[in-house]
Amino acid sequence: MSENMLTHIENLETVFTTDEGTVKAVDDVSFSLEKGRTVGVVGESGSGKSVTSLSLMRLIPNPPGQIVGGKLKYHSRTKGLVDLAEVPEKEMREFRGNEIAMIFQEPMTSLNPVFTCGDQVMEALILHRQMSKADARARTLELFQEVELPRPEAIIDSYPHQLSGGQKQRVMIAMAMSCNPRILIADEPTTALDVTVQATILDLMRKLRDTHDMGIIFITHDLGVIAEIADHVVVMYKGKVVEQGSVWEIFSKPQHPYTKGLLACRPPLDHRLKLLPTISDFMDENEAGEMVEIKRSVDEAINELIVTAEETDKRHESLYAQEPILTVENLKTYFPIREGLFSKVVDHVRAVDDVSFDVFPGETLGLVGESGCGKTTLGRTILRLIEPTAGKIIFDGRDITHISGEDLRAIHRRIQIIFQDPYSSLNPRITIGSAIMEPMQVHGLHADETERRQKVQELLERVNLDPGHYNRYPHEFSGGQRQRICIARALAVQPEFIICDESVSALDVSVQAQVLNLLNELRDDFGLTYIFISHDLSVVKFMSDRMVVMNDGKIEEMGKADEVYQNPQTEYTKRLIAAIPRGDLKDIEASYKARIIN
Repeated sequence: MSENMLTHIENLETVFTTDEGTVKAVDDVSFSLEKGRTVGVVGESGSGKSVTSLSLMRLIPNPPGQIVGGKLKYHSRTKGLVDLAEVPEKEMREFRGNEIAMIFQEPMTSLNPVFTCGDQVMEALILHRQMSKADARARTLELFQEVELPRPEAIIDSYPHQLSGGQKQRVMIAMAMSCNPRILIADEPTTALDVTVQATILDLMRKLRDTHDMGIIFITHDLGVIAEIADHVVVMYKGKVVEQGSVWEIFSKPQHPYTKGLLACRPPLDHRLKLLPTISDFMDENEAGEMVEIKRSVDEAINELIVTAEETDKRHESLYAQEPILTVENLKTYFPIREGLFSKVVDHVRAVDDVSFDVFPGETLGLVGESGCGKTTLGRTILRLIEPTAGKIIFDGRDITHISGEDLRAIHRRIQIIFQDPYSSLNPRITIGSAIMEPMQVHGLHADETERRQKVQELLERVNLDPGHYNRYPHEFSGGQRQRICIARALAVQPEFIICDESVSALDVSVQAQVLNLLNELRDDFGLTYIFISHDLSVVKFMSDRMVVMNDGKIEEMGKADEVYQNPQTEYTKRLIAAIPRGDLKDIEASYKARIIN
C-alpha cells in the first residue's frame, strides 16, 4: 500500500448466524480508498454495504455477526500500516472516532435526546484529545461554524429535538469531524432530507474532504447522489461486489444488469414514462437462484415506456372536463404559540395559510416543498385529522369542514391516507391480515369474517404480496413490503381518494420504483384520485398530472407537472429543481476530469 492509500479492504467476509443457518452478509468484497477521494458504495437494502462499513469499524455485534475472512489494511496516523481485522478491541477503540469516523443514516436516533448537541460533540474531544471542557467547547463552536450551522452559540446549548433534520445531520458531521479523522464513513446521510438540504450537505462533505485531505466512504442506494460526490463506485448485490470503477465508467458504460437497473429506476426529468423500469427489467434469477441477464440497455428500456406529449394532452383533456371531486377554498391551519405561566397565546405558526386548489376525479395532484412548508399539515387537514382554522373543504359537492361523528366516519371511508413510515403505521402485535381487515370491521363491510378474510387475501395478491403471509407480523417484511401492506389497508374500505404522504421517501430507489408503478396501476384499475405529497420533485413530477409547490404555508406556484418543471416561475421552485441530483453524463464527465487533473 502506498502512503496515499488510506485503506484497502481485501476479500472481506462477514457472516451472521441465524435460526435458519449462516448468512453471508459480505462475500469476498475488495476495494481501496485514497486520501482526498470518495468511494461510493451503492446497492439496495440487504446488499451488504452497511455491514461492510461496520466491519471496517469493527462494530459487528458478535454474536450473531463475525468477520471470518479477509484483511482490513489501514494506514494509521500513529501506528503505520495495520490490519484492523486483527487489532485487539481495546486498541480498536483508539481508531474509532479518532481516525475513522462514521455518520449514520438517521441523526435523531444517533443523537442522545437528553444531552445538548454541544455536550455530545465535546465528549469525543475530551475522550480522544484530552481537552479541558472550556477548550472542547471552543473547538465545538469552531466545528459548528465549519459545518455552517446557523447561530452556533445557540445550537451548542440546544437539544436534538429543537433542530431541523438538516441541522441535526450537520451536528453529526461536526461530531465525526471533531478529531480530524483520516476516513469518514457516511452511511445514507441524506436519505431522509429534502433535496435542497441534501445538496447543501453534499457540498459541505466535498468541502471538508478537500480541506482536510481525508477519504470518504459514501454509502447510499441512490446513484443520482453517487454521481454528485463519488470518484470511484462500488456496486453491491447480495453481499458481493458485482461491478466497480470510476464514476464516469459506471454511469457511461454500466456492465452489470443490476447496475443498469439501479440507473434506470430513478424517475427521469427530461421525459414522462408510463412506468419506471425496475431491476427485473434487466436481470432475473433461475430456479437455482443464479442471476440471468436480460439483454437490454437502459435507453432501450426507457424508450419503450415514454409517454408522448399527445398522450399527456389527451389524458388532461379528459380529466379537466369533469367537475372537481375536491375543492379547497382559502384553507388556513394555525397552531398557537404559548408563553408564560398561564400559557398565553402570543402568536401563531401559520402552517397552512390561505391555500386554494381543486382536484379532479382520476387525477394525481402532486404537493411538493421542503420540510416545514405545510404540505403534510394540509393533507391531514383535508382529512380532518387536524382541525382547520378557517376556509372550506368541499368533497364531492359537500362541505365537510365542520362535520363530525358518523358523517365524518363515512368521509374517512371514502378518503384514505398512506403515511411515510410503514412500520410505525402498523401495529407490531397484530398480523398483517388482521391489520388489513380492521378497517373493514370498523365500517361494517362484507357479510362475515370469512368473506373479509377472502377480500384481504385478494388485496394482498393485488399489491403483489403472497396471500399465504396473512398470519405474519410486520417485522417479518422489508420496508417495501410493509408499504404494500399499508396500501392494501388503505384499499380495504374501497376509497375513492387517497392522500400519499411521503409514502416512498424512505425506500430504496428500486423498491420505490415498484411502489410508484403499483400506485399508478391501482389508480387506473380502481378509478382512484391521489394527492401525492413529497419533498422529492423528481418523484412528484413522475407521478403527477399537476403540481402544487408550497413554501411557508402558501402556494408558490401551481400548474401541469411538466410545465412547472420546464418553466418554473418562482425562485423557490427554481432552487428546488436545481437541487435534484441528476446523474447527467456531461456533468459527471466534466467533474471527473477536473478531479483527475487536480
